[in-house]
Amino acid sequence: MRRRASSLFKMRKNNLGSIAATALHLITLTLPVSSSQYTPCPSSCSGKGTCTTPWGVCSCFTGFAGADCSLRTCPLGPAWSDSAIANDSGHNLAECSNRGKCDRNTGQCSCETMFEGSACERLTCPNDCSGRGRCLSSKALAKMQDPGVLRKASGCTSAEICNDVSCTVRNYGACSEVRAYDTPWEAEQFFGCLCDEGYAGYDCSIRTCARGDDPLTGSQNNDVQLLECHADFGTFTLSFRGETTALISVDASVTDVTNAINALSSLEGQQPKVAVSWTSGVDRACISSGNNIQVTFLQDFGDLSLLIPDGTNLGQTSGSDTPLITAQKVVTGDKESDSCSNHGTCDEAKGICQCLDDWMTSDGYGNAGTRGDCGYRSAGTTSTCPGEPACLGHGTCLGPPTYRCDCEAGRSGPDCSLIDCPTGKSWFSFPTAENSAHSEAECSDMGICNRDTGQCECASGFDGAACQYLTCQQDCHGNGECLSMATLAEKKVLNGDPTPYTYGSDPNNALTWDSDQVFGCHCSDNFEGHNCNLKSCPKGDDPKTQHQDNEIHQLSCTDSNDAGSFQLGFRGQFFSVDATSTAASLEIALNDLSTIEMVSVSYEDPNIYAGAPSLDPDALQLCRASEGLVNIEFMSPTGDVPEMSITNSVDIDGALTITTIQDGSKEYITCSGRGLCNHSSGLCDCFAGYASSDGQGNIGSRRDCGAKDPYAFDS
Repeated sequence: MRRRASSLFKMRKNNLGSIAATALHLITLTLPVSSSQYTPCPSSCSGKGTCTTPWGVCSCFTGFAGADCSLRTCPLGPAWSDSAIANDSGHNLAECSNRGKCDRNTGQCSCETMFEGSACERLTCPNDCSGRGRCLSSKALAKMQDPGVLRKASGCTSAEICNDVSCTVRNYGACSEVRAYDTPWEAEQFFGCLCDEGYAGYDCSIRTCARGDDPLTGSQNNDVQLLECHADFGTFTLSFRGETTALISVDASVTDVTNAINALSSLEGQQPKVAVSWTSGVDRACISSGNNIQVTFLQDFGDLSLLIPDGTNLGQTSGSDTPLITAQKVVTGDKESDSCSNHGTCDEAKGICQCLDDWMTSDGYGNAGTRGDCGYRSAGTTSTCPGEPACLGHGTCLGPPTYRCDCEAGRSGPDCSLIDCPTGKSWFSFPTAENSAHSEAECSDMGICNRDTGQCECASGFDGAACQYLTCQQDCHGNGECLSMATLAEKKVLNGDPTPYTYGSDPNNALTWDSDQVFGCHCSDNFEGHNCNLKSCPKGDDPKTQHQDNEIHQLSCTDSNDAGSFQLGFRGQFFSVDATSTAASLEIALNDLSTIEMVSVSYEDPNIYAGAPSLDPDALQLCRASEGLVNIEFMSPTGDVPEMSITNSVDIDGALTITTIQDGSKEYITCSGRGLCNHSSGLCDCFAGYASSDGQGNIGSRRDCGAKDPYAFDS
């Protein structure tokens, strides 16, 4: 019996032990356990960072972010729009270049329409240039400039080619140099279309029409250029509008040189396009003593680009002679190069001139031809200006012999029937000087002009009468203002303090050309992100870091007449303070400011407080005859806050100062560094073991993860 009883006791004891173990296991599962019980850092920094001790703060590896390093960062690029960080210092590095949304799970940018690249750093070419052009950056476009345009006044002479006095070293590349565009912020970000011959418009969707001379204007000249070639062996080439001839031998004939130039597709009109002649009696293009080759342009009119020579392969048999070929203008062309010869309008859908009555395509000299330019009068004579009434009442008829309409401002065309569109700084054009571009252009070169209405039809993402604004997409989601770069700079805030800068105040600064054209979002309170679509989460002090201080400012005021007042301000907000105000009333006024959540105001002398015995009559006043001292302690916001400021002092007859006597060393970070922000709701998702605080590490209602959860185990 005893043995059986003993066995039963043992069985019951074992069962009780099993039940107790099971119960303890269940209790352990149901109670919240702080992650700090097992690791000092949240989620062990997700394996994407280093845990720093003793406070358990994650230092994330490159490419990762968040208090637990669980979030991915996205590539950086020069911001399309931002608030300047100093005068004229904008377009600083930003995630997704401030034109895309960062996917925190993948670390990839989801770019807004019109933008592309890993960091949304490039502007997409509109409509892929309609398949009729090349998509280039502004920097690359500058390199495509025609050097002949830049050299037509000065020529390509020995002064440019020769590197020394004796010209033993020659550099023909000097005549092909163009203006660089590589310094401005958008040089490699802004992409646009360089249209093929016969096409125009921001997206190359417009067909161009033949241009020609107005045959009714007389006593005008073709463009004539002079080449001088010193050589007795070798070859040279000539370039015109970016196209280069085949190699031309020094012993080439007049016909050979003529044919080589006429073969260039960059020349307009019908053959022959040029006429070539040279010194009488010379039977070759180049001779040792120099041959003058005259090139007259027969089908391209106006002040033309210079022919750019390259004589790198020229030589002289005699070592004392220098091989050299130069070019310069001898007659600057002054004939018109008008669309449809000013006797028709261009059908931009077809690229065909719609000629006025009795006008047809010409040979460029008032005779019938195949140029397609309305430069030939097929019947009758001209005795009045086009239009009924003349110039359609929108211009002045200049009368004989030209009968051209001098159209009023805003009108153009042979009969003033076309309405011009507004102009603005060009978004995409050749430089006008080194690293300077953006000259005035119709529709800012980012829209198509409707000639019937005079209104610009802008490319997607651009707005304004002249398409002069790069706008904010989705209008900042209604959570902010869409402002220019100049205005964004004026509204700059640093550490909560208004810190206005200037951007583009100097109109001669080519690097801030966009000050009134590029726009970005300035978000309202509690919203963030490049387009203000993210809700902000509360910020606070990390409750795990210790031995840190709140910031304390000390107000000192000496006043003997009790009649004075002043204004006290914090982060741009000011309020009036009377000399007779008390610490209690000052605390209430400060806590009413939207830039302050909570401060505590106390007298420097601990013996001064409401109800204290034997106080002087002015003891509780902020301003006293013997100097009043009060301390303002910032409970929230924490951290190193900007010093308060005093303005508009009236009738204070003594010293009045505000001084920081203790710098804030606490954190003021999103979700107190102990949670992750849900930007959809603006609420913090706190890590295990952390909860909402009062801003000072105690349980409160700030929803900032700034307090340790008293119901969680914590080592």
